[in-house]
Amino acid sequence: MTQASAASATSSSARPIKVLVVDDDPVLLRMVQTFLLSSDDPYEVLLANSGAEALELARSEIPDLVLLDLMMPEMDGIEVCVQLRASRSTYLIPVIMLTASALHDHRLEALRTGVDDYLSKPFDPEELEVRIQSLIRRIRLSRASNPLTGLPGNLAIEHELNQRLARGEKLACAYLDIDNFKAFNDYYGFEKGDECIRLVAEVMIEAVEAEGEPADFLGHIGGDDFILVTIADRVEPILDVVIDTFDTRVRELYTPEDRERGWIEVLSRQKESTRYPITSLSIGVSTNEKRDLSNALEVSEIATELKKAAKSRAPGESNYIIDRRTS
Repeated sequence: MTQASAASATSSSARPIKVLVVDDDPVLLRMVQTFLLSSDDPYEVLLANSGAEALELARSEIPDLVLLDLMMPEMDGIEVCVQLRASRSTYLIPVIMLTASALHDHRLEALRTGVDDYLSKPFDPEELEVRIQSLIRRIRLSRASNPLTGLPGNLAIEHELNQRLARGEKLACAYLDIDNFKAFNDYYGFEKGDECIRLVAEVMIEAVEAEGEPADFLGHIGGDDFILVTIADRVEPILDVVIDTFDTRVRELYTPEDRERGWIEVLSRQKESTRYPITSLSIGVSTNEKRDLSNALEVSEIATELKKAAKSRAPGESNYIIDRRTS
């Protein structure tokens, strides 16, 4: 029953808020959808009538917010929320729980699973929208997540690095950059460029889930720049998966002709033609395994330096360089 509706943003140039509404009552689904799409603010509404369908949509669409019914057959809202919080791709998505239950224990259980807010049925649609807008605004400010990938942004990255260093933890910080991204973006357009950026996020999440640990951290600095924070023993296995998976899947973003040729040709502003190979990743890794690093800026500067070295070392090939220096 997967259904999606996009609000025409005629009244606002803002990016629509993507809301996933989950309820086994089709009347309530339609009511919420109709109300949100008639709002002065732009919304994109995704509908799911079961927990399993909700999880599938959440992982594929990465909504800005999930509006989740507590009482559903087979998989209730508590279990859906538990699984959302357990996945790297969905753990940051805010959740508002809808409940017809007046039991205090039900509400406490919902809050313990990571629900951000709850609303009792029947509810006032205007109150629902106010809560959605307020929660989205609060979550974005506190997490400073990137709206394209859902990964934590600059403020969260800096906070994470500084906290780990303050605790005296040994860490490895990988700085990932998409090679020749501007040329790819100019050639194929912004939508394809966004798809490439989302691919990097997906590949990183998959690699950490395969080779990493729950303590590992992923962040999106902005544009085509990403951060992975892990430990030295795990960084190479994770990056090997990242590179192998990205190099395979990024080719699918190219037309068959360009993929077969192995390059695209882009005209500069001076009308000069330049060939760019299939895009790849350049990665620099800083670590405090062999020398002291005092703050997030120092970690970032070393990783940036090594990323630039990786970019010049093997043009057209994904690769990484890890800092082995002792001072």
